[in-house]
Amino acid sequence: MLELASNTIKALGIFGRLSPNLEKYFDSIEVKYSKKPDTKLGYDIFRHHTLTFVHNATVMDIAKQLDLLQDLKQFLPYKLAVRKLFVKDEVTMPGAEHIAIEFGLDQTKSLLQFIRERVGDVVVETPYIKTIWFVPKESQEKVFNELKALKEIEFTDFYLISNKQNDENTIYTSTRFK
Repeated sequence: MLELASNTIKALGIFGRLSPNLEKYFDSIEVKYSKKPDTKLGYDIFRHHTLTFVHNATVMDIAKQLDLLQDLKQFLPYKLAVRKLFVKDEVTMPGAEHIAIEFGLDQTKSLLQFIRERVGDVVVETPYIKTIWFVPKESQEKVFNELKALKEIEFTDFYLISNKQNDENTIYTSTRFK
């Protein structure tokens, strides 16, 4: 037997993943300006656009999310126009701030409606993505200047993740479906 005590995963969700080129671009800016805390504190997650989130997910939730993940492949790649850059607080670490890109829910309306029709109230409506993490106040204007020419962001995959948005907790991705 695999496990006698539990039939749930603490957290499960589907997240949009940026294109590899955009990830590299943001990484290059982050190297210059970010003051990331020790990864042992749990901040070693990838940039992501949250689409679904299930607390205490069951095996049936995993099945539903996998079916949705496959159906979402038709939306790839999806591109969003940059509306504005802004500073986003880190709610788990007072005083820490990230640079985020707002794109607006109107651009994701059809995608979110598609998800809602399949999995209901676990859909998450987030009109932004945090891009450059842990930027001290004195460097924020420099980051804004580097990002000001960015007109569009592109997501090239959707990831089904358990517990933490990193590669080690990735269950499956849309692009892996044939």
